[in-house]
Amino acid sequence: MLIVFYHFSLCPRCARARKHLQDLLGTSYDASVTEINVLRHPAKAQRNRIRMVPAIEYGDDQISVILLSHKSIKQFLQRNNLLHR
Repeated sequence: MLIVFYHFSLCPRCARARKHLQDLLGTSYDASVTEINVLRHPAKAQRNRIRMVPAIEYGDDQISVILLSHKSIKQFLQRNNLLHR
């Protein structure tokens, strides 16, 4: 399973969301996270309808808000059966 994490390097909200995502997935779950820096790859972000960062994408489902909280990321992962409930 491939999870895509959209960010840019100087974004403190992105760093916090990355930490939450890593904490939730841990090392025991078989998930692959690909990170895309939207400043380096703006066309890819635009093509995938990313309007703000941080954003997480899995298949056709995305979550992107000003502040991605631990709770909202957990709900996203559970909704996509990427996390044990």
